[in-house]
Formats: sequence, structure tokens, C-alpha cells
Amino acid sequence: MASGKKSSLTARVLSAVAILGSAQAVNIACSVIRTKLIAIWLGPVGVGLNTILVNGSTLVSTATQLNIRDSAVRDLSLPDSPDRRALKADVVRRWALLLGLLGAAAIIVISPLLSASAYNGSIAYSLHFAALAPAVFFTAYSAGEFAILQAHERLRAIARSNIEAGIAATAISLPMLYVFRLHAIVPVINIYALAVAACVRFRRLRIAPPTCRPDRRTLWLEGRGFLGLGLSISVSVLLTTLMNYILAAYINSRGGESALGIYQSGYTLVNSYVGIIFSAIAVEYYPRLTRFIGRHSAACTVMTHEVSLVIRLVTPVAVVFVLLSDFIVRLLYSSSFGEVMPFVTFAIVGALYRGISLCYAYRILAAGDSRAYIFTETASVTVGLSLNIIAYSLWSYTGLGISYIVWYAFYAALTATVCRRRYGIVLPRRLLSLTAAATAVILTAIAIKTLLFC
Repeated sequence: MASGKKSSLTARVLSAVAILGSAQAVNIACSVIRTKLIAIWLGPVGVGLNTILVNGSTLVSTATQLNIRDSAVRDLSLPDSPDRRALKADVVRRWALLLGLLGAAAIIVISPLLSASAYNGSIAYSLHFAALAPAVFFTAYSAGEFAILQAHERLRAIARSNIEAGIAATAISLPMLYVFRLHAIVPVINIYALAVAACVRFRRLRIAPPTCRPDRRTLWLEGRGFLGLGLSISVSVLLTTLMNYILAAYINSRGGESALGIYQSGYTLVNSYVGIIFSAIAVEYYPRLTRFIGRHSAACTVMTHEVSLVIRLVTPVAVVFVLLSDFIVRLLYSSSFGEVMPFVTFAIVGALYRGISLCYAYRILAAGDSRAYIFTETASVTVGLSLNIIAYSLWSYTGLGISYIVWYAFYAALTATVCRRRYGIVLPRRLLSLTAAATAVILTAIAIKTLLFC
């Protein structure tokens, strides 16, 4: 890649990171405020209950939405005539509504099962899960609109929708949490989903209607491509969500809601901290990679640049996180969450490998390779769940931090191997050296912190 084009591409990616990262930062700040006050007003028990309910609704959404958010982006990003793109957008919107209704009905029906699986056979929380039906519906609606905006590179609209939703949901939910405490958790989850749907509706892409409105046959014919890929992705994402649910239930059964709340606070902290980078890059990188999918050398160049940029962005962020993690945990939560420190300290190393693996995983998605994607995700979930359960039972939160590193290092190696064997993707060896150097830098920061402050 010529230096000029490389600089232009880097500037483009960094611009996307700045735009979407600012939105993520605002959302994280709003989430931090909510989580901080939940931790103070409701304690670890409230955080644990919130985790169980969010994981349950996410599980149902994943199972019923056919991951329209990612699969539709690929379909909408492919070169096509304006009228065809308008038709595809209309089809995506209609399917999003149908899948949202399906998901809302599903969570009501299986709410006793969700309660029993999370609370050792008790169905006392069935109504809590059933009451999350609006959140499931609004999440599906938002997914369709975000897919259209992402495919058309309307990054500012995506960012503004998220910022407005985060601020509005926080402003409404905080008084409810203060007054109603544990009873406010379900309404707050629904309010957030409604706020996102309302804001993205306001900023939805205004597309001239297609010359021919889709009938039932057209709806199926135009939608079966991204629905088929979405079904495959959903199976994979469902496995990941199921893994999180099983692990949460396992920690809850071993240590109670307090232990689950402490773990979830650390997991959320690590993923949110680097998630600003990952989500911003993915929104810009995935459609761009899809457009180059038929040009092997160009796709390799795009991937090489993206992996290198991810490493260079994540490493300094991880070092700062390691050195300031104690302060961050006390600031965002409270002293009662101090037990999570071993987890967050080690897990941030795994975040580096998570970023690398995402670059390879999106290559598989861009190819529409359902079989390979299901294989890599199934293998990842199986290894990840096994490592987490064994590590937690042996070494508690420290074990979970170490297993996070091993899990994503395995996932990065697996996706790289699949891309090499199926698509002939061989990235430069210098990326291995760069990865090793980045790992060494983060581990050195951990060693320095341990020697100076422990």
C-alpha cells in the first residue's frame, strides 16, 4: 500500500474511532453512572440481578433476531443500483419488526425456564423476565436501523443516536433507581432499549421508497440471503450468550449474587474500556472489507492495516488501564468491588488478542462463510467456557483473568488459521513481532505495578 493511501486509510479509521468513540465514551459514562449508583444503592446483589436479567433478554434477542445487525450490513454494503439498495433497506426494516415481535413473544413464553435456570429451579423471577418483552422488541427494531446506517456509512447518525439515547435513558432511570431500588431494574432495562429505538428512529436514513414495494414473496427472496447468514451468526452468538449465561449461573450458584456482581463489574469494565476502539473500528472496517472481498490482495492489505492499527491503539490503552486499575475500580464502583482487581489486571492482556481476532472474524463474515464462522465460534465458546469454569473453581477471580488471556489467544490463532486455509490470507510476519512486543509491554506494566504497589 502506498504511503499516501495508507495515511489516508489510517486517518479514515481514526476519524471513525473519534466519531463513534466519542459516542461510546458518553454511553460508557452514562453506564458508569448507572452502574456506580446501582452498586451504591443496591450493592453487589443489585448488580447481580441486573446481570441475570440482561443476560436473559440478550439470550432471547440473540436467538430470535437472526443477528440482522451484522448480516444485513454485508448485504446492504455490496455494490448495487439505488433502487435495489432502497428495496433491500425496506426489506431489512420489515424483517426487523417481524423478528422483534417474535422475540417479545418468545421471552414471555420461556420466562419460567429462564428464571429456573438462573435461580436453582425457582420460577419466582418469571415475571421479571417476561416484563423484558418490550426491550427485546425495541432491540430488534434498532438493529435493523443501525444496519442500514452502517452500510451507508452514516457514522455520525449512529454516534448521535447512541449519545442521545444514553443521556436520555440515564436521566430517566436514575430517579427510578433511587426511589424504587431493586424494583426499578426491569423498567430501566426497558427504558434504555426504548430510548435507543426512539433516537435511531429520529435519525433513520431517509431513503426514497423502491419503485415496487415488497410483497411476501419478495420479502422472502430478498431477505433469505442475509437471514441465512444471520441464522448462522445467531447460532454462534447464541452460543457465546449462552456461555455467559451459564458462567453467570455457575458463579451465582458457587458464590451468590454478590460474587456474580463483582465478576460482572470487572468483565464490563474491561470490555467497555477497550470496546470503544473495537466497536468504532468494526463499524467502519466491516463494510469496507466487504466491498473488497472479491479482490484478494486488496482484502489482505486492508486486514494488515487493521490488525496493525488495533495493536498500536490497544497497547497504550491497556498499559494506562493496568497502572490505574485500582483507582478506576474505586471511582466507577466502590471499595466492596476490590476483589475483582486480579481479574481486570490480567484480562486486559486478553483484550489485545480479542482485538486481533475480531479483524480475522470479520473477514470470515465478509465472505459470508457460515460454516467457517460457526466452527470458529463454537470452538471458541467451548474452550472459553471450559477454561472459565475450571479457572474460577481453582483460582477465583485471578483464574478468570488468566483464562481470559488464554481464551482469546486461542481464538486469534484459530481465526487466523481458518483465514489462511480457506481464503489464502497470510499477513506479514512483522505482525507477530508487533503482537509479541505489545504483549511484553503490557506484562511489564503489570510487573511494575505489582512490584511498586503490592
